[in-house]
Amino acid sequence: MRTDAFRSWMSGIISLAVTAVAAVALAGLTDFRITDSWDAVVVTYIISWPVYGGTYVLWSLWAYSRLGGDELERHSRREQRTRGRWLRRLGGGFDTANTTVTAAVVAVAVTLVIAQREQFRAEPVYVALALLTVATSWVLMVFSFAQAYLRLALLSSERHIVIPYAERTRLSDFVVLAVFMSTMAATVSASFSSRRAWRLGATNVIIAFTFNSVIIAMMVSLLFGGLGG
Repeated sequence: MRTDAFRSWMSGIISLAVTAVAAVALAGLTDFRITDSWDAVVVTYIISWPVYGGTYVLWSLWAYSRLGGDELERHSRREQRTRGRWLRRLGGGFDTANTTVTAAVVAVAVTLVIAQREQFRAEPVYVALALLTVATSWVLMVFSFAQAYLRLALLSSERHIVIPYAERTRLSDFVVLAVFMSTMAATVSASFSSRRAWRLGATNVIIAFTFNSVIIAMMVSLLFGGLGG
């Protein structure tokens, strides 16, 4: 079981390698040509971000799925102890809300550039990659809050989050909780029993509402409006 920082760093390296190959392949398969630094930045981001997000989330889900209740708690405690270290911060240890908001803002900026540039709008593959970039940011938002719920539930003697069944909880339980909070603003059968958990849930709902109702709607409007024009 590797740390989140290790998986984050390795996912970044993998995404850069895939991006280099994919960019060359797209240059040969499409009529699009990079003409300035903005084009290079956008192409790099819309390829690397989905690869990074997909690799990190799938790898993390697989790693956590192999841990039983006690192992999961021990691993979460090790992760918590390393969160303040500078290497951990460089490897993805920033605050959940800040990380999510930053990813969303960058996705918006990249999509705006694509929507305003004819050479991107003329190639459906780049429009599809832009939509995939936004979807990746949403998935990372859900997964980040799932990890935050997990740590809050396991790393304290207080019962911050209560899931009403006898089996030991797993990360997948908190992924389901984060999905429900991000789509319906509902905990379903789980309950928040502390102010700290309530604040985390409220942050999840507010960020998800903004993402769902503003960012995604704007992205679709800009991208498909550009295609229609």
